[in-house]
Amino acid sequence: MDAMRKQLDVLMGANRNGDVREVNRKYYDRDVCRLYLVGLCPHELFQLTKMDMGPCPKVHSLQLRKDYEEARAKGVDSYDVELENVIDKLIVECDKKIGRALKRLEDEDAKAAIAISVTEVTQTPEVIELSKQIKEKLKEADKY
Repeated sequence: MDAMRKQLDVLMGANRNGDVREVNRKYYDRDVCRLYLVGLCPHELFQLTKMDMGPCPKVHSLQLRKDYEEARAKGVDSYDVELENVIDKLIVECDKKIGRALKRLEDEDAKAAIAISVTEVTQTPEVIELSKQIKEKLKEADKY
């Protein structure tokens, strides 16, 4: 339900119902997503991925974004540094996940290499000949 409400807020504006409280909201309020105002909310960035953060708990409003851009043009506020910090944290987290995945792949490759070397050892002519002899002896034992 909240996700639908947020989508309607983005499409039609937060004041679509004529709610007076919404009219009084400013871009610098605590419940407004600063990262969305700058242009990139990480909650929207990773939707439907393993790093999905779920819906953003803060307000996303195109009108508030316009207000912020006007204030930024005047030099009043800038949330760019905050966005850079969040992006840096996300990059570090992604790098850690990539590192863990590469380590896991290396471990699996090592196991595969051992399996291949065991297969190569078991495919020598001597082993093949002994396997045939064992099978013949087992057939003879089954007859008795």
